[in-house]
Amino acid sequence: MKIWFDADNGPHVLIMRPLAEELRRRGHQVVFTARDRTSTCELLDLYGLEYIKVGGAYRPGISGKVAGTLGRALALCRAGRGLGADVSFGHGSRSLPIASRLLGVPTVTMYDYEWVDPRLFNLFCKRILLPSAIDRERAAAAGLAVGKVVFYDGLKEELYVAGRERDRNVERELGLREDAIRVLLRPPATTAHYHNPESELLLAELLRVLGARPDVQMVFMPRGPEQLAFVPADFRGQVIVPDKVYDGPSLIAAMDLVISGGGTMTREAAVLGVASYSFFRGREGRVDEWLEQAGHLVMLRSVEEIAAKLVLTQKPTESRYAVNAGLVAQVADAILAAAR
Repeated sequence: MKIWFDADNGPHVLIMRPLAEELRRRGHQVVFTARDRTSTCELLDLYGLEYIKVGGAYRPGISGKVAGTLGRALALCRAGRGLGADVSFGHGSRSLPIASRLLGVPTVTMYDYEWVDPRLFNLFCKRILLPSAIDRERAAAAGLAVGKVVFYDGLKEELYVAGRERDRNVERELGLREDAIRVLLRPPATTAHYHNPESELLLAELLRVLGARPDVQMVFMPRGPEQLAFVPADFRGQVIVPDKVYDGPSLIAAMDLVISGGGTMTREAAVLGVASYSFFRGREGRVDEWLEQAGHLVMLRSVEEIAAKLVLTQKPTESRYAVNAGLVAQVADAILAAAR
């Protein structure tokens, strides 16, 4: 069987890599297409995965995203016509379901934030994979076609974070010191449809608090070059902006704290047992609610909570997260089942 993976964003590469290895181990073929943005192609290159580059960044605004999605769907249709795929798979890629329908290829999507507009996925996808933390009641409330949903046991980050060998070159290449408090800071996605400007106020306060500490080494991970302007000129600690793409889990494992305006990095840190903080101020998803209730994630919802909850220490927590070792096989089974 031939499976078509579409990597629409950088984190998707991490998710798809172990799935591709598992499917190939079973004797199937896997082909990749990739959207050239947010280090997606760089990560595919880093892991030695061959791909067809299809599309790049979209113009800003709703009209730009709609036009970009449709334009990329047509480009994917052209690229996919000669692939002979039996099933396609994406992690929230909106262009892939359209292209797959035009080509008559059954498609599977996977995502873990339920408050996205699900109509396109409901219409075009044969299966929608969700973590079991998002139960049927919440999926229905979010407008998902529950009859198409397949729940998997665990978090998507478990597909690739746990049990893997860490790249020890990260600390040396970034110049991380043993005597420093190592903080990875990721700004919010300011152009996303779910962005709440409150998160930028929290980011400013976090930078003020971190900047007052000369013992802090902050690895700042902007989502675009324009976000470098968030860092104040009088930051007293050391600011490190990586000039290359690193293996994400290895980078996080080298940190004492991870603080992010939402997204994958906070959940990677939670699984790895690194102190994890989120100042995401969009509508809260079930996965983050579950992680917070279990004590794996600290939510910072106000400036006052930063002072009350943020603990700057060199001692990361011991991981209490129970990883599902069979998750890769479980998701691979769900993808193959959609081709039948």
